[in-house]
Amino acid sequence: MIPTFKIPYREDDELRIGWASWDDGTLKARSIKFAYRDSSGKISRGSPEVPFDVLVDMLVLAADQGELAAVLPRAAVEDCPDISQQSLQELRGERKALSVALTRIQRMMAEIPWADWGPVHDQIGARLNAVREEIFKR
Repeated sequence: MIPTFKIPYREDDELRIGWASWDDGTLKARSIKFAYRDSSGKISRGSPEVPFDVLVDMLVLAADQGELAAVLPRAAVEDCPDISQQSLQELRGERKALSVALTRIQRMMAEIPWADWGPVHDQIGARLNAVREEIFKR
């Protein structure tokens, strides 16, 4: 991978986005990578790199199988808290949950284009934007 964007992740690791290692030189294949450090302190060559279309399918499968329940707990509608009252950790958890929800809705929009997904998509997107803004403020 040739990284074009990276952010620190956890203690010493990174999340990277860039040109995929399998790109044929046309600069069209993009991927995301969890870049973790090996025992020598260097980024491991075995760090997983995933194309975005596969990442979406992996995320949807994991959510459908209940594998994300521990990291993305579901809240009841009446439990939708005031963003300004949430801790930074709660905001980050909600950001993840909303991002997964939007990904699932976008996939459903592609699979069932005749349904009116717009209002739900817009409502979740607005909440996600508000959560992102609150995280950025802090």
